[in-house]
Amino acid sequence: MKELERTKRISVSAVLFLLIIIIGVLTFRKPKYVFENDTTITLQKIITKDYIMTQDEFNSIDPSQYVLIDIRSNFEYAKGHFKDAVNISTHQVFDDSSSELLNNLKNGNKTIFIYGKNPDEADSAWMLLYQLGYENVKILCVETNYIDNKFQVKNYALEKPSVNYAQVMLLAKNSAKKSEESKKIVTKKTPKKVTPKPKKKKRVPEGGC
Repeated sequence: MKELERTKRISVSAVLFLLIIIIGVLTFRKPKYVFENDTTITLQKIITKDYIMTQDEFNSIDPSQYVLIDIRSNFEYAKGHFKDAVNISTHQVFDDSSSELLNNLKNGNKTIFIYGKNPDEADSAWMLLYQLGYENVKILCVETNYIDNKFQVKNYALEKPSVNYAQVMLLAKNSAKKSEESKKIVTKKTPKKVTPKPKKKKRVPEGGC
């Protein structure tokens, strides 16, 4: 009788365990966004700087070969923007409508040009898109502002960015490598030499009994 009850308990436990696994598999959701390019690949791309294009180079390209994306705020975009430019601010990249548009552009043969107030502002948006796998993205090296409430664009003298992403990523990579190596190295301490102290001989008591 006890053996029968024990068998029933094991069977019930096994069924419950299988149900938990099935429910876990059915409710498991893959992450919606996954970085396709790691920091090493992105670092190599940053060093080459071939993702930055001047306004003169941009003007020589056939408009049918590219799409312009304005990464500024909706308010700034409403005040003025490039002709036919689409407004996707950096924080809207993960919106469903933005993802659908970007994926269509990714699968196409068109180059995506992004611009902001200046190239430094567009850097973070470019890095995010590139790591997400949008390798056909370039930064338009221009500066946008308003004169008498009119949208104005001028060439931007490219200097060192306010944040040197390449150097930061290289330092982070090197520090991580050093920390891993330091964990592997085990420092051996040389044992201290212990010199035994000579024992004092007991003096034999003099005299007779």
